Amino acid sequence: MHALKTSLSVNRLAWRLLEKLCENPDYYGVKVEKAKNGAIIVDAGIKAKGGFQAGKIITEICMGGCGKARIGCRQYGELELPTIFVYTDHPAIATLGSQFAGWNIKEGDYTAIGSGPARAIAQKPKEIYEKIGYRDESDKAIVVLETDKHPPETLIERVARDCKVQAENLAIILTPTASVAGPTPTESRAALPGANNH
Repeated sequence: MHALKTSLSVNRLAWRLLEKLCENPDYYGVKVEKAKNGAIIVDAGIKAKGGFQAGKIITEICMGGCGKARIGCRQYGELELPTIFVYTDHPAIATLGSQFAGWNIKEGDYTAIGSGPARAIAQKPKEIYEKIGYRDESDKAIVVLETDKHPPETLIERVARDCKVQAENLAIILTPTASVAGPTPTESRAALPGANNH
Protein backbone atom coordinates (compact mmCIF):
# COMPACT_ATOMS: atom_id res chain seq x y z
CA MET A 1 0.00 0.00 0.00
CA HIS A 2 1.16 3.56 -0.72
CA ALA A 3 2.20 5.68 2.24
CA LEU A 4 -0.56 7.82 3.68
CA LYS A 5 -0.08 11.46 2.76
CA THR A 6 -0.41 12.95 6.20
CA SER A 7 1.59 15.08 8.58
CA LEU A 8 -0.30 13.65 11.57
CA SER A 9 1.99 12.57 14.39
CA VAL A 10 0.08 10.34 16.78
CA ASN A 11 2.76 10.70 19.44
CA ARG A 12 2.88 14.50 19.31
CA LEU A 13 -0.91 14.74 19.43
CA ALA A 14 -1.14 12.22 22.27
CA TRP A 15 1.66 13.97 24.20
CA ARG A 16 -0.64 16.97 24.72
CA LEU A 17 -3.18 14.66 26.35
CA LEU A 18 -0.42 13.04 28.41
CA GLU A 19 0.58 16.47 29.76
CA LYS A 20 -3.03 17.10 30.77
CA LEU A 21 -3.13 13.70 32.53
CA CYS A 22 0.17 14.31 34.35
CA GLU A 23 -0.77 17.85 35.39
CA ASN A 24 -3.98 16.63 37.08
CA PRO A 25 -3.12 13.32 38.79
CA ASP A 26 -5.64 13.75 41.62
CA TYR A 27 -8.50 14.45 39.21
CA TYR A 28 -7.67 11.39 37.09
CA GLY A 29 -6.74 9.19 40.06
CA VAL A 30 -3.29 8.33 38.69
CA LYS A 31 0.23 8.35 40.09
CA VAL A 32 2.99 9.92 38.01
CA GLU A 33 6.59 8.88 38.61
CA LYS A 34 9.95 9.19 36.90
CA ALA A 35 12.03 6.08 36.23
CA LYS A 36 15.76 6.23 37.01
CA ASN A 37 16.48 6.85 33.34
CA GLY A 38 13.99 9.75 33.20
CA ALA A 39 11.05 8.00 31.53
CA ILE A 40 7.59 9.07 32.69
CA ILE A 41 5.61 6.25 34.32
CA VAL A 42 1.87 6.76 34.83
CA ASP A 43 0.19 4.25 37.15
CA ALA A 44 -3.50 4.16 36.22
CA GLY A 45 -4.58 1.30 38.44
CA ILE A 46 -1.80 -0.71 40.09
CA LYS A 47 -1.36 1.38 43.25
CA ALA A 48 -3.41 4.30 41.95
CA LYS A 49 -7.20 4.07 41.94
CA GLY A 50 -7.69 5.19 38.33
CA GLY A 51 -11.30 5.64 37.24
CA PHE A 52 -13.54 6.40 34.28
CA GLN A 53 -11.99 9.82 33.59
CA ALA A 54 -8.53 8.24 33.47
CA GLY A 55 -9.92 5.55 31.18
CA LYS A 56 -11.42 8.18 28.87
CA ILE A 57 -8.23 10.21 28.43
CA ILE A 58 -6.09 7.06 28.14
CA THR A 59 -8.45 5.86 25.39
CA GLU A 60 -7.82 9.12 23.53
CA ILE A 61 -4.06 8.71 24.10
CA CYS A 62 -4.29 5.14 22.76
CA MET A 63 -5.91 6.58 19.63
CA GLY A 64 -2.91 8.84 19.17
CA GLY A 65 -4.92 11.99 19.83
CA CYS A 66 -6.81 11.30 16.57
CA GLY A 67 -10.13 10.48 18.21
CA LYS A 68 -12.49 11.52 20.96
CA ALA A 69 -14.02 9.34 23.64
CA ARG A 70 -17.22 9.83 25.61
CA ILE A 71 -18.46 7.76 28.53
CA GLY A 72 -22.17 7.37 29.05
CA CYS A 73 -24.75 4.73 29.88
CA ARG A 74 -26.56 2.44 27.49
CA GLN A 75 -29.39 -0.02 27.83
CA TYR A 76 -28.49 -3.68 27.19
CA GLY A 77 -31.72 -5.59 27.56
CA GLU A 78 -32.81 -4.92 31.13
CA LEU A 79 -29.37 -3.69 32.19
CA GLU A 80 -28.07 -0.14 31.98
CA LEU A 81 -24.27 -0.20 31.88
CA PRO A 82 -21.41 2.30 31.48
CA THR A 83 -20.42 2.45 27.82
CA ILE A 84 -17.60 4.18 25.96
CA PHE A 85 -18.27 5.80 22.60
CA VAL A 86 -15.35 6.72 20.33
CA TYR A 87 -15.21 8.97 17.28
CA THR A 88 -12.43 9.56 14.75
CA ASP A 89 -11.95 11.12 11.32
CA HIS A 90 -8.78 9.03 10.86
CA PRO A 91 -9.86 5.41 11.47
CA ALA A 92 -6.83 3.59 10.03
CA ILE A 93 -4.29 5.70 11.92
CA ALA A 94 -6.27 6.02 15.16
CA THR A 95 -7.15 2.33 15.44
CA LEU A 96 -4.71 0.10 13.54
CA GLY A 97 -1.89 2.65 13.61
CA SER A 98 -2.12 3.47 17.31
CA GLN A 99 -4.89 1.92 19.42
CA PHE A 100 -4.45 -1.73 18.41
CA ALA A 101 -2.81 -3.82 21.17
CA GLY A 102 -0.28 -5.42 18.85
CA TRP A 103 3.05 -5.12 20.64
CA ASN A 104 3.99 -8.13 22.74
CA ILE A 105 6.72 -6.92 25.09
CA LYS A 106 8.81 -9.34 27.11
CA GLU A 107 11.88 -8.79 29.27
CA GLY A 108 12.93 -11.72 31.45
CA ASP A 109 9.90 -12.75 33.51
CA TYR A 110 8.05 -9.53 32.66
CA THR A 111 5.45 -9.61 29.88
CA ALA A 112 2.95 -6.98 28.78
CA ILE A 113 0.82 -6.09 25.79
CA GLY A 114 1.60 -2.68 24.35
CA SER A 115 -0.79 -0.34 22.56
CA GLY A 116 -0.79 3.33 21.77
CA PRO A 117 1.13 5.70 19.52
CA ALA A 118 4.67 4.45 20.27
CA ARG A 119 3.85 1.47 18.05
CA ALA A 120 3.78 3.80 15.04
CA ILE A 121 7.44 4.69 15.62
CA ALA A 122 8.62 1.17 16.47
CA GLN A 123 6.41 -0.27 13.67
CA LYS A 124 5.02 -3.05 15.87
CA PRO A 125 3.76 -5.22 14.26
CA LYS A 126 5.41 -4.31 10.96
CA GLU A 127 2.77 -5.88 8.71
CA ILE A 128 0.07 -3.54 10.08
CA TYR A 129 2.09 -0.47 9.13
CA GLU A 130 2.94 -1.89 5.73
CA LYS A 131 -0.79 -2.41 5.18
CA ILE A 132 -1.87 1.12 6.16
CA GLY A 133 1.31 2.86 4.94
CA TYR A 134 1.93 4.92 8.06
CA ARG A 135 4.98 5.76 10.16
CA ASP A 136 5.43 8.33 12.92
CA GLU A 137 8.85 9.92 13.38
CA SER A 138 8.22 11.84 16.59
CA ASP A 139 11.03 12.42 19.10
CA LYS A 140 8.54 11.61 21.90
CA ALA A 141 6.77 8.28 22.39
CA ILE A 142 3.89 6.98 24.51
CA VAL A 143 3.10 3.32 25.06
CA VAL A 144 0.19 1.95 27.08
CA LEU A 145 0.92 -1.38 28.77
CA GLU A 146 -1.75 -3.83 29.88
CA THR A 147 0.00 -5.04 33.02
CA ASP A 148 -0.33 -5.26 36.78
CA LYS A 149 3.40 -4.73 37.43
CA HIS A 150 5.84 -1.87 37.01
CA PRO A 151 8.26 -2.57 34.14
CA PRO A 152 11.96 -3.18 34.84
CA GLU A 153 14.45 -0.48 33.82
CA THR A 154 15.88 -2.78 31.14
CA LEU A 155 12.47 -3.00 29.45
CA ILE A 156 12.01 0.78 29.58
CA GLU A 157 15.41 1.23 27.93
CA ARG A 158 14.59 -1.32 25.22
CA VAL A 159 11.26 0.34 24.42
CA ALA A 160 13.06 3.71 24.15
CA ARG A 161 15.59 2.14 21.76
CA ASP A 162 12.84 0.53 19.68
CA CYS A 163 11.18 3.94 19.42
CA LYS A 164 14.49 5.73 18.75
CA VAL A 165 13.81 8.26 21.51
CA GLN A 166 15.68 9.35 24.62
CA ALA A 167 14.34 7.68 27.76
CA GLU A 168 13.24 11.06 29.15
CA ASN A 169 11.05 11.45 26.05
CA LEU A 170 9.28 8.14 26.66
CA ALA A 171 6.06 7.80 28.64
CA ILE A 172 4.64 4.46 29.78
CA ILE A 173 1.05 4.25 31.03
CA LEU A 174 0.28 1.17 33.14
CA THR A 175 -3.30 -0.12 32.92
CA PRO A 176 -4.14 -3.35 34.77
CA THR A 177 -7.18 -5.15 33.37
CA ALA A 178 -8.52 -5.46 36.94
CA SER A 179 -8.70 -1.65 37.30
CA VAL A 180 -11.48 0.69 36.13
CA ALA A 181 -9.16 2.61 33.79
CA GLY A 182 -7.64 -0.53 32.22
CA PRO A 183 -10.66 -2.07 30.48
CA THR A 184 -11.94 1.28 29.17
CA PRO A 185 -9.40 1.57 26.30
CA THR A 186 -9.78 -2.17 25.69
CA GLU A 187 -13.56 -1.93 25.30
CA SER A 188 -13.19 1.05 22.98
CA ARG A 189 -11.37 -1.14 20.43
CA ALA A 190 -14.70 -2.29 18.98
CA ALA A 191 -14.00 0.10 16.08
CA LEU A 192 -10.97 -1.97 15.05
CA PRO A 193 -12.72 -4.68 12.98
CA GLY A 194 -14.28 -2.04 10.73
CA ALA A 195 -10.97 -0.23 10.22
CA ASN A 196 -9.27 -3.53 9.42
CA ASN A 197 -11.67 -4.17 6.54
CA HIS A 198 -10.87 -0.92 4.73
